[in-house]
Amino acid sequence: MLINIQFLRFAAALMVVFYHASKHIRSTGVDQGMFYAASEAVGFAGVDIFFVVSGFIMFYTTRAVTGPAPAMEFLKRRLARIYSGYWPFFFVAMGVFWWARTAHFQESRLWTSFILWPQPLNQVLIDVSWTLSYELYFYLLFTLLVFISVRPRRWLLVALLTFFAVTGLYRHWVTGDYSPELLYTHSFAYQFLSSPFLLEFFAGALLASTIKGGSARSGWLALIIGAAGFALAGWTNLYIYQGNIEQGYYVVPRVLLFGIPSLLIIRGLVHLERNGRVAPRRFSIATGGASYALYLSHTLFFVTTMKLGIYGALSDFPAWQVQLFYLLYTILIVIFSVTHYRLAEQPLHHLFKKCLRVHRS
Repeated sequence: MLINIQFLRFAAALMVVFYHASKHIRSTGVDQGMFYAASEAVGFAGVDIFFVVSGFIMFYTTRAVTGPAPAMEFLKRRLARIYSGYWPFFFVAMGVFWWARTAHFQESRLWTSFILWPQPLNQVLIDVSWTLSYELYFYLLFTLLVFISVRPRRWLLVALLTFFAVTGLYRHWVTGDYSPELLYTHSFAYQFLSSPFLLEFFAGALLASTIKGGSARSGWLALIIGAAGFALAGWTNLYIYQGNIEQGYYVVPRVLLFGIPSLLIIRGLVHLERNGRVAPRRFSIATGGASYALYLSHTLFFVTTMKLGIYGALSDFPAWQVQLFYLLYTILIVIFSVTHYRLAEQPLHHLFKKCLRVHRS
């Protein structure tokens, strides 16, 4: 088990939580403080880490198998994982949004949200679940890759990565497809199927296919450069893109600026683990496993807080107390997520695998 990658999954989910918390703090009218301002600049890119990690794990866990039977086994295993973790929060979200965000609930398409069918963000019930539609898309693509042997699979990944990189760069800087004037003239299906986010999945898978041994020194170097690259990407977001790089107009620069450091961070963590530098094992397994629940649940917690009028109550407090409140609230959400993972998500996952007749690894 890749303990360091489990820890990274938790860190990526926590980044997204702090990103949304920073926006809620700003809504109270008090100062965000340095930590939450930085979280707003880079926290959304926890999603980019997730995408690269997903590609890495998918190749890493299937590198020794090939053929139709393993391909279908892979697909059933991934479907069991994604829906067993998602559906409980979907049903809770129906009640929460019906109560707290009635207009959003009425605008959402419940059936397509339930099956994670790709659709515009305003029609998705749980806002953050748009990323799960991309996960499913890549699962389907990767299922096709498992049909072929590992060596051709690697070269096909190179070809796909090159194709999406070239077309993405061309569409962004030459044809201006992602400009505000042209972005919404293309169909949603076209935008989704050709999304530059696929670059992060393909790059993560390609990294898993090429990563070999490495010293602890090279691991630390890759990790430090990756972290510095993430910080530089956050600075670029603030001062070049005015804090708006997460918008669809800038998806290509976002993927490049945050995807490349994500690759370096993963490479560094894998090299470090192979040389005995491992994150706390029990903590990483517990929180890494619970990262899915943390990612899905925190939005529901924050929406509930908003509906209960916490914004108005906090607006009269000093900024540091508001920041501390959201920090403690985040810790509470983490505790809930770990508990949910152990008591609900794991049993449901086993049940789904049994229903789909997934064989043991």
